[in-house]
Order: sequence, then C-alpha cells, then structure tokens
Amino acid sequence: MEDILDRAEELIEENRLDEALSILRDVELVEAFVLRADILRRLGKVDEALRILDKGMEKFPFSYVILSSKAEILESLGKLDEALNTIDEVLSIIPYSSEHRFVKARLLFKLGRYEEANLELAEVLRVNPRNVDARIMKAFSYYNMGLKLDALSEVNRALAFKKDDPKLHALKGKIYFETGYHKLALSEYKIASHYEPDNPDHYYDIALCYYTLKMMDDALLYVDMAIAKGKKAIYHALKASILKEMGKDPSQEIRTAIELDPSIRSTLENLLNVKISPDGNIDKMK
Repeated sequence: MEDILDRAEELIEENRLDEALSILRDVELVEAFVLRADILRRLGKVDEALRILDKGMEKFPFSYVILSSKAEILESLGKLDEALNTIDEVLSIIPYSSEHRFVKARLLFKLGRYEEANLELAEVLRVNPRNVDARIMKAFSYYNMGLKLDALSEVNRALAFKKDDPKLHALKGKIYFETGYHKLALSEYKIASHYEPDNPDHYYDIALCYYTLKMMDDALLYVDMAIAKGKKAIYHALKASILKEMGKDPSQEIRTAIELDPSIRSTLENLLNVKISPDGNIDKMK
C-alpha cells in the first residue's frame, strides 16, 4: 500500500492526475482519501472531493487529517462557517494542536470575529511566541477592533522576530498616520517600500504623508512613483489634490481617477471643494 501511495504522489507531481486517481481508487487508507480529494480539487471537481472526504470520515470517524483537508477545501470555496465547524471537529479530536488553532483563528479573522480570533491567537502564541504569522494576525485583529495602541505593541513584538516584513511596517505606518504621527508614519512607509519596492501602495502612502505635511514637491514625486507602478483611482485623486495645492491644473488627474472608478467623483468634489462636470473638468468652486 505504501508503494501505491508513493507512486500516486509521484504521478501528482508529474501532473498525471487521472493516472494517480486510478491507482488510488480501491485504496481505503486515510492518506488515500486525502490524496484522491486533492486530485479531484486540482481537476476542478470540488464537490466530488468533499464527497470523497465524507466517505473517508465514515470509515475513519476520528481522522483529523481528513477533517483538516475538508476544512481547507471549504475555506478555499469561501464557506468559512462550514470550515470553522470542521476545524472545531478537528480540535475536539486534538484539542492542543497549535497548528489547527491558528487555522481556527484565521477563519474567525476572515469572518470579522476579531475578539474570538485573538483568543485563539493568544493560545497559539503561548505555545510558540515566535510565530510571526500569528503576531501579524493579532496586530491586524487589534487594529480592526479599533485598539490601535495594542496593535502597535503587537507589531513591535512581531518586528523583533521579522524586522524585514513590509506588511508590519506598513501597518505600523498606518497606525502612526491615523494617530497623527505623520513623520513617524513616513519613516515606516519608507521602510516598507525598501523591503517591497514593487508595491505601489507604499509610494502612495509616502506621498499621502508628504501631502499631509504640506511638502508638495516630495508628495508629487512619490505619487508619480505609485502611478508608474500601478493604476488606482486613489493615486490619481491624490495627485489631483497635490496639483491643486501647487496651483496647477488637476483636470487630467481628475478625469483619469473617474475613468478608473466613477464612484470616486463625489469624494473628489469634497476633497477639492469643486464641482466636477461629466467629462471630468472642474466647472466651478462649490
């Protein structure tokens, strides 16, 4: 049986999925049910994959491996409540599994149940304080709960283990920016851009800091860097605001922003204190 499983894994690696499925057809082992489900998922037969796993659970009712595979598929389908129920079944079998508690925390986070996610993450971090992914999620949970100082503390703890993570520096910058520490935010956003130079959002964030600090030349430089690397309406909206502050015509940027996202028109009108015509020109001051 082990030879069959090994051969099936080789065939999967070679993308010979139908052959792998064929040799596993009559094998009734936990690993075989999981492999068959994985093959079916790769073939786009997700419902059939779930049926295979349910069949496996009938034969192996206490297999947390099969349940974990089922939860993974359900999560990939966006069926988060069902995935959460399945992970709870896993934890009823192996209650001290830090790995599966982290999966539960991730599902709770995706469901917007941040307080519950934090309880699970606290247990994960008790077992392994160096779990950076758990600390990052905990920081974002605190942030989404409006507990920005707690989020900042968690970010700093995570940075002690992973100082080159751009997500952490970007979140730290966001917290500083939203609490009015714009120069500190600027520093963090620049660090994030250093570690992730191809992400245009970092240059937008830097430009927004400079704009808030009334340093328009620097703001214009960085928003142009953002636009060079990506197209988003908010980039052009910020550039329009910068140009207006510099006494220059922002009409082209307004038009581009509205083309990319028509819903941004009212935001631009309020931001620039103007009335914008259907073709994107500034008609008059509001």
